[in-house]
Amino acid sequence: MAYIGQPVPSTLVDIGQLKVSDGKSVDVTVPAAAGTVAGAFCVLDGFFGLALQTIVAAENTAGATIALQIEQAEYVTDQIDTAKTFKKGATLYFDPAKSVFTDDSTVIGAFMVGRVSEAKSAEKTIQFILYPQAKA
Repeated sequence: MAYIGQPVPSTLVDIGQLKVSDGKSVDVTVPAAAGTVAGAFCVLDGFFGLALQTIVAAENTAGATIALQIEQAEYVTDQIDTAKTFKKGATLYFDPAKSVFTDDSTVIGAFMVGRVSEAKSAEKTIQFILYPQAKA
């Protein structure tokens, strides 16, 4: 910051703030007559992430705005196709039609979302690392 008597000449330039947020979540709209469950992964407004609020479909008459966590991090979930193996290191896909994760790239409509970091457990949960957002 420039001050009177500064030994090195400087110019003070006012720069507006460009950063809006850390990009760990985004506000999205849950369509009218649709619902979400807090803690469930879903696709809304073209973003894939973790719903941070429950919206009851019957009460959502005009569409509701919620925060969707899209942070690149390691997550644990039981929202999986339990018939699949989910080996450590496998590419992870999300099937929006069934709202479950799969390790099967041939599922129609499924898209890549991350990589399995801990294989499917006896409790039928997996851990995975979420990839950066891509077109869902």
